[in-house]
Parts: sequence; C-alpha cells; structure tokens
Amino acid sequence: MKDEALKKKFVAGSRKAFTIVYDRYCDAMYNICLRYTRNTDEAADMLQDAFIKIHEKCNSFNPEYELGGWIKRIVINTAINHIRQNKRIDLVEDFNTMDGGENELENFEIVSDKNLKSELIDILNSLPEGYRTVFNLFVFDNLTHKEIAGYLDVTENTSKSQLFKAKKMISKLLIEKNLIKR
Repeated sequence: MKDEALKKKFVAGSRKAFTIVYDRYCDAMYNICLRYTRNTDEAADMLQDAFIKIHEKCNSFNPEYELGGWIKRIVINTAINHIRQNKRIDLVEDFNTMDGGENELENFEIVSDKNLKSELIDILNSLPEGYRTVFNLFVFDNLTHKEIAGYLDVTENTSKSQLFKAKKMISKLLIEKNLIKR
C-alpha cells in the first residue's frame, strides 16, 4: 500500500492500515522505549500503551505530515509518562557540577573503536534515570531544554544540569574503559 493511501486509510480507522503501520514502526519504536528503561518487559508495556494511544487517536492524524514523526512523539510521551508515573526519575538542580563549562566535555580522541557501540549502550544503560532521560530527549530525540523542561515539569536549568552530568559521566566511563582519551 502506498504511503498516501495508507495514511488516509489509517485516519479512517482501517484495521489493515493500522496493522501495516504497526509492523512498519514497531521495532524502531520499541528501541525508543528501551532507551528510556533498562527493562525489556517495561519497554514492551510502554510500546503497547503507545500503540493503544496511536490507535485511539488515529483519526486526529493529519495525513499531510509524516506518520513516523507523529508516532514517535506519542511513543516518547508515553515513555516519559510511564517513568513519571512510576516516580523513578530524580532530577536535581545542581550548578556546582557545571563549573568546568560545556566545552570541557567535547575534546576527546577515540583510542579504540573495538566494541565501542556495545560499550556505549552499556554506559547509557548504567546512567541514573534522570541523566539518561534528559540525555535521550536531547541527543536522540532532538528536543530543546525548554521542551525537555515542559515534558518533565522541571526548569530549563535542571535539564541543562542533568545533560551536563550525563555527558560528564559518559566521558568518565569511556576514559576508564580506555575507549577515549583527552
């Protein structure tokens, strides 16, 4: 089914169109959910909740826009709401940790790219929930600090502080694993 026809049938509530949309976006959206939790079962629950919302709101989608972006936004909102409802996110505003400046974290050289991807995934999964959530929203989902603050009901400075701490922790762990050097 062509994209334009799929969008129109999706908006009209066609089960076949919804199944095609689910099959097309399921894996990518699951990976987004997995970025927000360390637990595969929780990620699957988030994904299921998101697709229920997508199904319920299909008639509000404007076919002039990209379906993938609309779906991704619902999945991100669902993941954040899930984290917020379970009260696992702890964001603390602490400007004392930002004394080195943002540029301090960007002057590194890759020492070894052996297993870099898997090591980076492990490091991201080891971050505290607040750091990981803000890092994901900023880096992977391209949200501004203002948007992140709105999603998480915190100040922009809290978002900036959490991102700074996440980057600092990531770089420290990459150095410890001899994957990068200053």
